Amino acid sequence: MAKINKNGRLSGKKGHEVYRDVNGESIVQSMPRVVKQTTNTRIAAHEFGISSNATKIIRQIGSLLFEYMDPYVSGRLNAVMQKCVSQLPEAAGHKNLNQIDPSPFIGFQFNPDAPFEKTLHVFPRCSVQPDGTVEITIDAITPKQNIPFLQRDINPDPGAFLRVALVSIDYAQEAYQILAQEEIMLIKSKMEQPPLPATFDVQWKCLKKLPREALVFVYFSLHYYQLDWLEQRKMIGEKTMNPAGFLHAFCVNEEMYIKNQATAIGPDHQPLREAEWFYTILSEKKTEINRIKAKAEKKRKK
Repeated sequence: MAKINKNGRLSGKKGHEVYRDVNGESIVQSMPRVVKQTTNTRIAAHEFGISSNATKIIRQIGSLLFEYMDPYVSGRLNAVMQKCVSQLPEAAGHKNLNQIDPSPFIGFQFNPDAPFEKTLHVFPRCSVQPDGTVEITIDAITPKQNIPFLQRDINPDPGAFLRVALVSIDYAQEAYQILAQEEIMLIKSKMEQPPLPATFDVQWKCLKKLPREALVFVYFSLHYYQLDWLEQRKMIGEKTMNPAGFLHAFCVNEEMYIKNQATAIGPDHQPLREAEWFYTILSEKKTEINRIKAKAEKKRKK
């Protein structure tokens, strides 16, 4: 309760207000009110945490491959992941992220300042075969005409390539693998011989062993470079000209896994890198959701 202090002023709490002296002046502040969350809102908050943690590794892998990423990419990725998670039929706390339909990620761009439609006028097609073979094709690309960056007066003439990476993510095991990474040349720097044709088709096919029940993302980006005096690549980066995103995303279901294991045999089909572990708090979030549900059920029965 509020009392009159030695200066004859109110001091202390009265209702939802606090009276106090600051620098010789009497002020009144409102007390922060306790917001009572419902069971559903508390569960929804933890579901959001699950989506946020699930996309963290996606961003981290992208930072290894791309020149630029949108500073708000986290929120945009979270929104897509939340949509995928919400479509799982299981109740909150019992959802297996390895079983989401990742198709909403297809076409997602990490750098909206350099949209593909403005930086690459002949967009590649990507398809996935029943055995997990990934195919990327571009018909009749003319880099000097189809890539606006190359139309600039840059001396010496720059080269350009598409970087493609297949990455599997297993949320149940908290592991990811870079299955393949390739740089598809579109145009060579002036000093590189022999030069590529002015117009040509791009055809890239990749078959690698896929982990069971994992999600596979096809990362894709466009890069430019020049050669220095040691004939080493010196990358040219420009935020509005370096697009990056997903060409495809799919889940390795049991049918695909069986066909993949039958065709992807031998050393030529091994992943580029061994599985690497990452840490998430997915299991902790699921445990907390189950605790909230149990507490609510116990309260309901009273």
